[in-house]
Parts: sequence; structure tokens; C-alpha cells
Amino acid sequence: MVSSDPHSYWIVLLDIEDFSLRPEVSQATLHEELYEVVEFALARAGLSLAECPVQDRGDGMLILAPMATSPIRLLRELTRGLEDALRAHQEKYNEKHRMRLRAGLNQGLVIRQGERWTGTAINDLARLVDADPVKGVLARARRAHLVLVLSEGVHSAVVLGNYPGIDQAAYLPADFVTKHGERRRCWVTVPGYPAPPGLSADVGEPPGGAEETTPAGTGASAAEGGARTESPTHRPATTFGNVSGGQINVGDYGTNIDNVGRDVIQGDKYEHYEGNTTDES
Repeated sequence: MVSSDPHSYWIVLLDIEDFSLRPEVSQATLHEELYEVVEFALARAGLSLAECPVQDRGDGMLILAPMATSPIRLLRELTRGLEDALRAHQEKYNEKHRMRLRAGLNQGLVIRQGERWTGTAINDLARLVDADPVKGVLARARRAHLVLVLSEGVHSAVVLGNYPGIDQAAYLPADFVTKHGERRRCWVTVPGYPAPPGLSADVGEPPGGAEETTPAGTGASAAEGGARTESPTHRPATTFGNVSGGQINVGDYGTNIDNVGRDVIQGDKYEHYEGNTTDES
């Protein structure tokens, strides 16, 4: 069968915390209540279940919102709607039926063939929502009702736009490695918290390819629910003073330095120098 043409959607993924650990009776209640929570939250964003294709995932839901939807309203009002609906749910049920969500938002192409949906954007969002640092944040934020995770693209386009009702400072980056060894970065926020607990704002540069050997940090240790990795380290600058007519080997090349008053070399690259140099390969 020839695949259908893909279409762009705003993609929302919801996952109930610790769903598989609950008794079956509790699972049934949570599953039913999730639809009420989602219906309320979508209405806040000006949407309905009738116009948003929904895929039931047992312990969560995958929702496709039309691209015509305002991303600002979707992010702002869907988050507020989920928070309000989850708070109302908690007031009705005891701890055994408490519902806390990991929610994710991405945008991209989706191929729909009946009830089957496929697409890289869906797969990427599933990895973000299921990432250990994201689970770790929700585990630490005990009074929170949900944690929200965004792809880098959505964070850059929506959060960094400085739009009303979206607090840039409330989002922090979390880096992680997928089961296939791919290094990824997502952006995390927890409604009701000034910043997601357990994450650091200082995590270095965004992760590159899987071939890099020094992963960027998430601020969450494995024991706390996240795979802690360290920020890329930079070799300290080496300062040379009063060097004249000498040769300094930098990387695989020798560099002759004449009449140098004060030079600084950072790693294998000159930051600045005074005088004349000639490279010998």
C-alpha cells in the first residue's frame, strides 16, 4: 500500500504517571477521567475532541491539533486547562486515584492511515515525554500536577518569542541519551514552580551527534530519576609570556612565534597574539 501524504499538526502527548503500578480499578478510573481532563483543557485552547484526532494509548493520549491553531494560545491555555482540570480531579479522588501527567508538545509531519499514525515528530515527542530527566522532575515536584516538555523547535519558536502569558525563565533545558545512543535536548517547565526542580540552567552547549564523548549535563542524577551527565569541558587557556623566537606545537602543527609579548592559546587554537607567526604542516 502506498503511504498517504503527510500533513502538519501540533502534536500533544499525555502520559499518566505510574499508571502501570496502579490496581486495575484505579487504572479504569484514571483512563476515564483523562478524557474529561483533556476535553476541558482543549476547550480552554479553543479546540474540541471532535476537531482534534485522538489516539488512545491506554496510559495516555496522543492528540493532533490543526496547524491553524495559534501555538501561543495552545501552549498557554492548554497548560492552564490541564492544570485546572487536574486540580479539580485531585479534589474528587483519594491518593490511589491521583492523576499526574507528563505532557509534551511538538510540531511536525504526520502520516495518517486509518487509526495508525506515524511520523518522526511523533517518535521524537514520545522520547521526550519518556526521558528520565523529565520523569525525575515530576518525581521531585511532589505538589505539581504535571510537567510539560517541549521540543527545541517549539521552544525556540514559541517560548523565546516573548509572547504574553509565557514565562521564558520557567523553562530549563534537559539533555538525555535515547536508547539508540542519540543525544537530545528538550525544554521543561512545571506549572506552579518558578523552575523545574532538579534541572540546572547551566548545561553547556546543545548536544551534537552521538559520536561526541562528553555529554551535556541535565542536573539530574540517575538515582533521582534522570541520567546525569556533565557539561562539555573546555581545556584551560595556557598563557605564555616573554616568548621570543620559539616554537609551540599546537595540535598536529608546529607554529613558529616571533617577537611575542603575551599569547593565549585556548585548546588547540590561538585566542589572540601579538607578533608574527608562520605555520608549518
